[in-house]
Amino acid sequence: MPISSLPLQPSPDWLVRMSPDRMRSEPFPLRELLDGSLYYPSSSFDGDPIAYLGGNHLSFVYVDYGRDRDELLDALESPGFLAYRVLCHRPVLESELTPRGWVPRLPVAIIPDHILGWIKRPFCEWVVLEREPGLTDAHGPHRFSLLQLCADGVAAFDALYVSNRVVPGTIAIIQPGHGFGGNWTNFEDPDQPLARSVLGNPAGRPNLLLYGGSGGRDRYTRPCWPQYGGCLGFLGNTSIGVWRRSESAGNIFGRSYNGG
Repeated sequence: MPISSLPLQPSPDWLVRMSPDRMRSEPFPLRELLDGSLYYPSSSFDGDPIAYLGGNHLSFVYVDYGRDRDELLDALESPGFLAYRVLCHRPVLESELTPRGWVPRLPVAIIPDHILGWIKRPFCEWVVLEREPGLTDAHGPHRFSLLQLCADGVAAFDALYVSNRVVPGTIAIIQPGHGFGGNWTNFEDPDQPLARSVLGNPAGRPNLLLYGGSGGRDRYTRPCWPQYGGCLGFLGNTSIGVWRRSESAGNIFGRSYNGG
């Protein structure tokens, strides 16, 4: 269900026309999926951003190196997304994600030994889901796209957004876990690699930050990154706040840089 204070996104032609045959035969719409999307590193299969921001966003990019493809397919079956069915899905090749090539801008991650066993075999799966018949837009959009990667959240942002010169509309930092939580770096820290990559992206910065996790809302009275301020509210009854980029103005879901 979309948030009323945020703009609804019109369904793009590629999403309206999508079918299993088209997904198999047509070129992968990389820029369309990334531009203005919601990027969620250390996501597991958390459905809250989709449940509450579906309609405000139609493309979601989830990244978690602790989940494999079989787990994703099982999760899509049960519990799935309430009142949505999988219309079509397919694997995505690395060359489709980085057609310009990719040279990492940040140092290679140093993964502690206790985390190595948590990391699964890399994959990328593209899924389009469709609302069940008989429901209206009050429930959520007719269709939405989910791109799920088993990858490191820092490297994936650099490869997807920085190398392709696009910017997501929203970044989600929700209970990311670090140290013994399974993450090699602290996504909440504005001085560590994820924030440096996101905030230093030449294409621009996301206009919205989702920040929160377990516990009461009093734990999340301020955003984790100081470049964001002015809480627009929380997602439903969760402790996930929606924060606007401090210097943002005009179109909340700004578009990408197309030069060069």
